[in-house]
Amino acid sequence: MAIEPYADNFIPVIPIDEFEHPPDKPFCYDLTCDCHEDQDAIGLVAQYVDRGLMTPQEATDFVGGRTI
Repeated sequence: MAIEPYADNFIPVIPIDEFEHPPDKPFCYDLTCDCHEDQDAIGLVAQYVDRGLMTPQEATDFVGGRTI
């Protein structure tokens, strides 16, 4: 009885200990991700702008995932 090899058309999943959207960085670089439509997170960023903690440009960059 011959042993059949495993298929080569699968991708192994490697668990990681990091969250893609941690609380301190709720927006990722992927513009197709749903995080950029999260109205609660966007509202929080708008509050930061209203309080003077962020400029409008910083808020735009933050929501767009263009931060370090």
